[in-house]
Amino acid sequence: MVPYRIVDRPAFTVAGRSTWIGGPDNELFGRFWAQCQSDGTFDRFQALTAMSPGPQTQGHVLGISRVEADPTHREFTFLIGVEVPVDADTGELERVTVPACRWAVFEARGPVPEALVAAEIVAFMEWLPTSGYVHARAPEMEVYPPSPDGQPYCEFWLPVAPPGESPTGQESG
Repeated sequence: MVPYRIVDRPAFTVAGRSTWIGGPDNELFGRFWAQCQSDGTFDRFQALTAMSPGPQTQGHVLGISRVEADPTHREFTFLIGVEVPVDADTGELERVTVPACRWAVFEARGPVPEALVAAEIVAFMEWLPTSGYVHARAPEMEVYPPSPDGQPYCEFWLPVAPPGESPTGQESG
């Protein structure tokens, strides 16, 4: 089993660049990461944050899958970004507010994207159906914190809520 933990986080702001992911082609993600690395986006992140870990995720950089409207629909906007203060001057970067939510955080050890995809499969196919949770109406995130042992490491953050509750824990409907 992939190690996981449950965390609650308040809303936070992310600044970055986005693209449309039009289906299950995982190579689209890799091409967008490469584009952001070559077009100066990561230089802008460095200027904004010095690539310090964000206070809510502890990630240097985040990949955010904007699936909150319908988590079953696998076409969505994908944003690569960094956590920023609400009042940060982010220039031309897009700003997104990630809502307060409970997250199931799955560790992905090993080369990306293979380790990340393996963690997502465990999260969706094994853990979620037996967990007592449902997918919350919040984005999914890939979080890239400092590696605990110097080896390739990232985390898959799955937004979760008990059935009948919204991401903030309020009764829905």
